[in-house]
Amino acid sequence: MKWFVLLLLYTCLIKQGQSKNDQNFPFRNISLDWSVRVDDLVSRLTPHEIIDQMAYGGGWNEGVTPPITRLNIKPYSWGTECLRGDVSENSTGFPQAINLASTWNKQLVKAVANATAYEVHAHYNRYQQEGLYGVHRGLSCFSPVINIMRHPLWGRNQETYGECPYLSGMFAIHFVRGLQGPSSARYLNTNAGCKHFDVHNGPENIPESRFSFDAHLSEFDWRSTFLPAFHACVNAGSYGIMCSYNSINGIPSCANNRLLTDILRTGMNFTGYVIADDDALISIHTSHHYVDTNEEAAIVALQAGVNLELSDSPDATMFELLHQAYDEGKIDAKILIERVKPLMYTRMRLGEFDPIEMNDYNKISMDVIQSDLHRNLARQTTLQSFVLLKNQEDLLPIRNRKQFPNVLFLGPMSNNPVQQYGDYSPIVNPYYVTTPLSSLQDSFSNTSYNEACLDGPRCLQYNQTDTINYLKDNYFDLIILSLGTGQDIESEGNDRATMNLPNNQSQLLEDILKTLEGRKTKILLFIISGTPLDIQLAQESNQIQAIVHLGFGAQELGEALRLVIIGDGISKFGRLPYTWPKKLSDLPGDITQYDMTSGFTYRYSNVEPLYRFGYGLSYSSFFYYDLSFNATNIKPGDGLKIYFTIKNTGDRISDEIVQIYLSIHLKNTSLANVSRAQLVDFERLSDINPSEIILYQTIISREQMAVYIDGKGFLIVPATLEFKIGDFIQPYLSGNVTIDGEFYYVGQYISYASA
Repeated sequence: MKWFVLLLLYTCLIKQGQSKNDQNFPFRNISLDWSVRVDDLVSRLTPHEIIDQMAYGGGWNEGVTPPITRLNIKPYSWGTECLRGDVSENSTGFPQAINLASTWNKQLVKAVANATAYEVHAHYNRYQQEGLYGVHRGLSCFSPVINIMRHPLWGRNQETYGECPYLSGMFAIHFVRGLQGPSSARYLNTNAGCKHFDVHNGPENIPESRFSFDAHLSEFDWRSTFLPAFHACVNAGSYGIMCSYNSINGIPSCANNRLLTDILRTGMNFTGYVIADDDALISIHTSHHYVDTNEEAAIVALQAGVNLELSDSPDATMFELLHQAYDEGKIDAKILIERVKPLMYTRMRLGEFDPIEMNDYNKISMDVIQSDLHRNLARQTTLQSFVLLKNQEDLLPIRNRKQFPNVLFLGPMSNNPVQQYGDYSPIVNPYYVTTPLSSLQDSFSNTSYNEACLDGPRCLQYNQTDTINYLKDNYFDLIILSLGTGQDIESEGNDRATMNLPNNQSQLLEDILKTLEGRKTKILLFIISGTPLDIQLAQESNQIQAIVHLGFGAQELGEALRLVIIGDGISKFGRLPYTWPKKLSDLPGDITQYDMTSGFTYRYSNVEPLYRFGYGLSYSSFFYYDLSFNATNIKPGDGLKIYFTIKNTGDRISDEIVQIYLSIHLKNTSLANVSRAQLVDFERLSDINPSEIILYQTIISREQMAVYIDGKGFLIVPATLEFKIGDFIQPYLSGNVTIDGEFYYVGQYISYASA
């Protein structure tokens, strides 16, 4: 293509020192306002140059925006993934996004995002010095993923922050701020790009393709479940939003004027850029059949509000067809100018058009990669993300290791460095990776290892007879069993067909329990997965004393595990950010059904799960008391404060995760749907000493007291507010506040979350 030749020429000129270095253009004048500079830059571009700037958002390695040599503007690489580390680069392996959510620690999530940004910028600085451009070589992140985890079979649940709009919104805020840096700073470190907008959580490929799927849902569910986290992302200042593959009620997201203009830009006041997901634009024609030609797909996406296209190849780049559309008068220069401005503003705020020495981020070196600081952050994040699901007879922590002279590490996830990372990860560096086997085996005097499944978590090659005989012929005091999935089983483009442990892993579990029946062998089960699996058998079996869900802990999984379960053990467990069903049939429908009020997630389900949203055990115990409010009768729109006291009644220094839920009981029940319960506040309290008392207080916002009423928006109406502290089913404390008076209008779209 023509601009690729320009890219090669530009790179050669730079290396030879022959490029024009004209700093007299107003868009390079650092004393002018950003808007003035952007206007000047865009005014110097021809319509065809603008189209080329919008057509190449990445997707394949040469898919970068072309240089504009006459203005000395370099190419730019948009396609960078920053989900939890610099994805597909040699970078620190932070735990998966669902693990971040399991920490219930807002500041820790922000710290991981900030460390990620520094490593991304370090790679960018090196690539700039070498004159290299391409995928994963820029500063614009396609992160975070803030879709709602609605169904356990979706392959990308692991990339999300779970099933709660409020929890997801809070983490979106902190992740965006961590990536971008202080809002008062002149430059961004990197820029965030929240995805996938909107109503996008399966299917990937089972029972139908994400490229053609049409999500049907009510206005109530759309506004109450799927839009709030994106509103929080916008409020946090994200520069980018990625529109999704699917249609919403018959209209593809990236061609959806209501979604991208009416809701996003007008309703939420978004001023950044919208990038179409990889090949989403060609799918408007070829998969959704929403228009008749590829050119029409490009035009309708442009008109709906898309600024930038991500595609897999030059042939799939629909915005290139805008050249002919412009020449034929089907689009005008005005809309092109409007769409390209946010792109140039973003690049300007990243420092591209200022002297390089002005931006301290340009001084970040590769020394930050796998630094002691970042590795320790990864370890602390990982250990706070582990969820203790069962601890019968206080098996954990293992203080007296001598009671287990013979220990067997068993199962396909015991020593599987790649699969324990999950999808969308940095490159796995064996030098830094620790596994359950590698980190725990030296804690015991005599250990053995049996993978059982010769093909890893797929477990299609399970030699049942050999495994049973091995267990019969050898005696073990403790079996550390590691089962799970990995990206081979669940990932982008790869849904699961069932909730069962993969293939013969279920048989392996049954064989272990049957073979060891009557023995005194204790079993510690680790589950390494991004989503719930059917482990009812393990939960109900007295032979399995403890279960820990490890998520996808990535490089520090083993070392974090050692700190948590060996010796005195660190009591810093997380909580589940999603509901863990007993079985798939407990769900109200399959992965294609988006009627939330039918019983999806903790907010609407009445079915008892295996583990509730927010569930997780600790090595200590806490007592909650003295609940009070600043008022027990308020008017719509009044503020509300909650106070209570927490005491560590155990004998261990421990973290505690405070959870506050709200159930709204309308006085006029015909006005609107309401959720069964809604998380409205949470906080991780760290290192609470035995007998230490914490006085806790928080403010409940107007948005959290509002309900959506069709045709009117979100209103606060007469109701009884029932607050439940600690758990929404069996709370430690509960109390009511009454709202009386006239309706109070909150808005058409809300975020629930604020910080």
